[in-house]
Amino acid sequence: MKCLFVQVRYFLKSGCRSDFYQKFRDNNIREMSQAEDGNIDYELYLPQDSENDICILEKWKDIHSQEKHEQTFHSAILDELKEKYVKKIEIKKYWLEPFGGDEASDVKLR
Repeated sequence: MKCLFVQVRYFLKSGCRSDFYQKFRDNNIREMSQAEDGNIDYELYLPQDSENDICILEKWKDIHSQEKHEQTFHSAILDELKEKYVKKIEIKKYWLEPFGGDEASDVKLR
Protein backbone atom coordinates (compact mmCIF):
# COMPACT_ATOMS: atom_id res chain seq x y z
CA MET A 1 0.00 0.00 0.00
CA LYS A 2 1.40 3.40 -0.99
CA CYS A 3 1.34 6.33 1.38
CA LEU A 4 1.99 10.03 1.00
CA PHE A 5 5.17 11.43 2.56
CA VAL A 6 5.30 15.20 3.06
CA GLN A 7 8.51 17.01 3.96
CA VAL A 8 8.02 20.60 5.13
CA ARG A 9 10.80 23.02 5.99
CA TYR A 10 9.97 26.32 7.64
CA PHE A 11 12.61 29.00 7.19
CA LEU A 12 11.90 31.09 10.27
CA LYS A 13 12.63 34.72 10.89
CA SER A 14 15.94 35.12 12.70
CA GLY A 15 15.77 34.30 16.39
CA CYS A 16 12.18 33.01 16.33
CA ARG A 17 12.68 29.24 16.40
CA SER A 18 12.22 28.83 20.18
CA ASP A 19 9.01 30.89 20.18
CA PHE A 20 7.59 29.07 17.16
CA TYR A 21 8.50 25.66 18.62
CA GLN A 22 6.98 26.48 22.02
CA LYS A 23 3.72 27.74 20.52
CA PHE A 24 3.60 24.66 18.24
CA ARG A 25 3.91 22.47 21.35
CA ASP A 26 1.54 24.56 23.49
CA ASN A 27 -1.18 24.16 20.85
CA ASN A 28 -0.67 20.37 20.61
CA ILE A 29 -0.42 20.58 16.84
CA ARG A 30 1.66 17.41 16.56
CA GLU A 31 -0.62 15.37 18.80
CA MET A 32 -3.81 16.55 17.09
CA SER A 33 -2.31 15.84 13.66
CA GLN A 34 -1.25 12.35 14.73
CA ALA A 35 -4.78 11.66 15.98
CA GLU A 36 -6.34 12.45 12.60
CA ASP A 37 -7.88 9.68 10.54
CA GLY A 38 -5.39 8.75 7.84
CA ASN A 39 -2.28 10.02 9.62
CA ILE A 40 0.50 7.48 9.88
CA ASP A 41 3.19 9.71 11.35
CA TYR A 42 3.74 13.41 12.07
CA GLU A 43 7.05 14.53 13.56
CA LEU A 44 8.80 17.83 14.06
CA TYR A 45 12.60 18.13 13.77
CA LEU A 46 15.16 20.84 14.44
CA PRO A 47 17.69 20.57 11.59
CA GLN A 48 21.35 20.67 12.57
CA ASP A 49 22.35 22.77 9.58
CA SER A 50 20.34 25.84 10.67
CA GLU A 51 19.48 27.62 13.90
CA ASN A 52 16.41 29.21 12.32
CA ASP A 53 14.62 26.33 10.59
CA ILE A 54 12.13 23.67 11.64
CA CYS A 55 11.16 20.58 9.63
CA ILE A 56 7.98 18.54 9.77
CA LEU A 57 7.84 15.06 8.30
CA GLU A 58 4.37 13.66 7.70
CA LYS A 59 3.07 10.31 6.43
CA TRP A 60 -0.54 10.01 5.29
CA LYS A 61 -2.65 7.07 4.16
CA ASP A 62 -3.62 8.98 1.02
CA ILE A 63 -3.82 12.44 -0.51
CA HIS A 64 -7.38 12.93 0.73
CA SER A 65 -6.33 12.48 4.36
CA GLN A 66 -3.57 15.04 3.93
CA GLU A 67 -5.90 17.52 2.22
CA LYS A 68 -8.47 17.07 4.98
CA HIS A 69 -5.69 17.77 7.52
CA GLU A 70 -5.16 21.18 5.92
CA GLN A 71 -8.78 22.10 6.79
CA THR A 72 -8.54 21.35 10.54
CA PHE A 73 -8.65 23.81 13.42
CA HIS A 74 -5.06 23.01 14.43
CA SER A 75 -3.87 23.66 10.87
CA ALA A 76 -5.51 27.09 11.13
CA ILE A 77 -3.52 27.69 14.32
CA LEU A 78 -0.36 26.62 12.48
CA ASP A 79 -1.24 29.03 9.67
CA GLU A 80 -1.32 31.85 12.24
CA LEU A 81 2.09 30.80 13.58
CA LYS A 82 3.48 30.70 10.05
CA GLU A 83 2.17 34.20 9.39
CA LYS A 84 3.96 35.52 12.46
CA TYR A 85 7.24 33.54 12.42
CA VAL A 86 7.95 32.07 8.98
CA LYS A 87 9.61 33.89 6.09
CA LYS A 88 9.65 30.98 3.59
CA ILE A 89 8.24 27.45 3.32
CA GLU A 90 9.56 24.56 1.26
CA ILE A 91 7.23 21.58 0.75
CA LYS A 92 8.10 18.31 -0.97
CA LYS A 93 5.66 15.43 -1.45
CA TYR A 94 6.52 11.84 -2.32
CA TRP A 95 4.65 8.57 -2.76
CA LEU A 96 6.18 5.78 -0.68
CA GLU A 97 5.82 2.06 -1.14
CA PRO A 98 6.49 -0.56 1.55
CA PHE A 99 9.54 -2.80 1.44
CA GLY A 100 8.85 -6.35 2.56
CA GLY A 101 5.55 -5.58 4.29
CA ASP A 102 2.01 -4.48 3.60
CA GLU A 103 1.75 -1.91 6.37
CA ALA A 104 2.42 1.78 5.76
CA SER A 105 4.52 1.86 8.94
CA ASP A 106 7.04 -0.33 7.08
CA VAL A 107 7.58 2.18 4.29
CA LYS A 108 10.97 3.57 3.41
CA LEU A 109 11.83 6.43 1.08
CA ARG A 110 13.41 5.23 -2.17
